[in-house]
Amino acid sequence: MKIKEVEKFSRKYCKKDKEDPKLWDTHVRLVKKYALKLAKIENADKDVVEIAALLHDIGKYKARKNHHIESYKLSKKFLKDSDLAEKKKKLILKCILKHGSKFSNEDNEIEVKIIQSADALGTLFDNKWQKHSRESMSKKELFKLYDKSMKKINLKSARKIAKPRIDKLKRLLK
Repeated sequence: MKIKEVEKFSRKYCKKDKEDPKLWDTHVRLVKKYALKLAKIENADKDVVEIAALLHDIGKYKARKNHHIESYKLSKKFLKDSDLAEKKKKLILKCILKHGSKFSNEDNEIEVKIIQSADALGTLFDNKWQKHSRESMSKKELFKLYDKSMKKINLKSARKIAKPRIDKLKRLLK
């Protein structure tokens, strides 16, 4: 499977998101960047994390709350006829289905943990989203959000990346 095909598919669905039409250009690309960085550090399957990072939020245009389920369904159809090994397809789909913080305490494969952590890093390093959050949320809400991000980041390697960024974001609030 060519990454360009996955990117095209992902971009198509991310652009349907009326709440965040720049979802692909900002968040998804940042998640991909951090997923690949963490895959290298953690010696994980690069193909699995790259594809999962690109597909993890494609269902947001349908349902924000359960977008992981919608993203899983769309991705399953997309991957069905691909030339990827079944084992890789299953792991990609698991990464997508379990990328939310409610699954971060589970003992999952390293690739799942990478997507969970990269998703949080993608939000933390999205400058436009952070600026919007500072303008629309209270300090108390933001501090809770940063704490939630650190709980979602379940890899030591990702925490090393996140900690200085969260410290900087907290300083901006004081």
